[in-house]
Amino acid sequence: MKRTSTFSLLAALAAVPALAAPVAPALSPAPDPAPAPVVDVAPAPAPAPAPAAQAPSEPLEDPDLGRWYVSPGVGYWNLEGDEPLKDAFYLTIRVGYDYSEWWSFEGSVVYAPKMDENLKGYGWRDEDGVYRLHSRRQSKSKGKWYFDDTWGAMFYFDAMFHFSKFDKFDPYLIFGAGLTTFGEDVMDESVCASFRAGGGIMYHLDDAWTLRLDTRIDLAGYNTEFNHTVDVGFIYRFGASRIKDDEGFRNQILPVDSDGDGLTDDEELRIGTDPHNWDTDGDGLSDGDEVNVHKTNPLNPDTDGDGLTDGEEVKTYKTDPKNPDTDGDGLLDGDEVKTYKTNPLDPDTDRDGLKDGEEVVTYKTNPLDPDTDHDGLRDGDEVKTHRTDPLNPDSDYDMLSDGYEVLRTKTNPLDPDTDKGGVRDGHEVIYDETNPLDPSDDILFFELNINFDTDKDVIKPEFFEQLDKVADVMLRNPGSTAVVEGHADQRRTSKRNYNITLSQKRAQSVSRYLQQKGIGADRIKAIGYGFDHPKAANDPVSGNLANRRVEVYIDGVKTGKVNYVNPGE
Repeated sequence: MKRTSTFSLLAALAAVPALAAPVAPALSPAPDPAPAPVVDVAPAPAPAPAPAAQAPSEPLEDPDLGRWYVSPGVGYWNLEGDEPLKDAFYLTIRVGYDYSEWWSFEGSVVYAPKMDENLKGYGWRDEDGVYRLHSRRQSKSKGKWYFDDTWGAMFYFDAMFHFSKFDKFDPYLIFGAGLTTFGEDVMDESVCASFRAGGGIMYHLDDAWTLRLDTRIDLAGYNTEFNHTVDVGFIYRFGASRIKDDEGFRNQILPVDSDGDGLTDDEELRIGTDPHNWDTDGDGLSDGDEVNVHKTNPLNPDTDGDGLTDGEEVKTYKTDPKNPDTDGDGLLDGDEVKTYKTNPLDPDTDRDGLKDGEEVVTYKTNPLDPDTDHDGLRDGDEVKTHRTDPLNPDSDYDMLSDGYEVLRTKTNPLDPDTDKGGVRDGHEVIYDETNPLDPSDDILFFELNINFDTDKDVIKPEFFEQLDKVADVMLRNPGSTAVVEGHADQRRTSKRNYNITLSQKRAQSVSRYLQQKGIGADRIKAIGYGFDHPKAANDPVSGNLANRRVEVYIDGVKTGKVNYVNPGE
């Protein structure tokens, strides 16, 4: 992140003393006023003296503080292959000045203490100026045909252009000119001009110390040789550590951001974050982005306490890291993502008319399934419109699903006998094929309150009276037929096939008793349904006594149905 340069700020601060001194206009002394008559009036309070301009408690800092630096280093001098010298290592020292946010200037000295002669052959000019190729050449300075080794030096002045001076990583381009010389007269002249260009990168450790890597291409000599140098070193800025930490100098000449997180080290020390860790709280967002962009707490990985790190909210789920319930559905964003797998940006993930929070907390429905009980009605419609149970597909236990009643039969899903004809809606539709909205076509229904011993199908004598009343109805209506249904309750350990068999045996016991009373076997049908058709909810431990029952449906009773009383009541 680019930081605001303080060079212009420092220049402005340097001018503060001149601006702070007010200039009073020159006034001629006024003549003495005439004596005023004495009046007995209380003297008015003297006006408060104008506050004197406050001199700064300390002198402003030197605007050049931290701009000058020294930079030693070591490098490798790679010379073009046809030159009289081999490649060599060198030492370098630079003195520089940071002129602005973009530009710096350096003077540098390069010294190679030992450079061996290249004996593989090189070009040279003889006394007549003729260019020749020879494996050895005469050294004019020593009067010998060759030399063993020598030293080399370069003196340069460079201009440096920075791309991001106030970032932790600071790449730059550089170009300049200078002089090159050797201990031996290896280029037919003791000193030659050279030009160079290149680049490098700095890594700012803090205000005073910086590491650097440089590379250059040098154009030098009478034969315009292209040589290459590369070196590494460090920079020390004079006085950078003395820059004050007050409001006048919040932006330092080099506001170092050691961890590259978008906050200067000074800002991080004030906030309490780690200036050497770009993400102090480890939430996936840089400290600078938390402070400057998202306004989250860089010391807390989960600013809003919703179970998601700030980075997950910003980068992955696009939720608000300062709002624990971004979509306002009553569930924490973290719970939606990790527990319920709902959409933290959509308050009603399954579009069933209920908020995700309502489904999870209040109605216990599935926020990912619009019809939790699969009865054909959306959970929201069941709760808000029909008032049915969204967890029970047959809210009134009439053997028809709530959706079927609402959408097909138009019966009341909260009333098992919509037409009040005496028979449940489902029995009319499924078995009797009568109209559940017309009470006149309902067949005669008796529910017998007969208690059997556990796992037994023997009818106890105290229940004979109820069966006698059923037999009496059928004897009075010779053309009538009956269906005897056996039902059971359900517990967690109940077995379906076992209960169907047991309820079938109990229904057959009732059928045999009626036959003994003179009812023909062809007029009676016995069926066991087990716990498939409950009339009320079952407890998983104790079941429900209301579901342990025998029902008798008599068809063919033409008159007087209202006169028959259910013998089980």
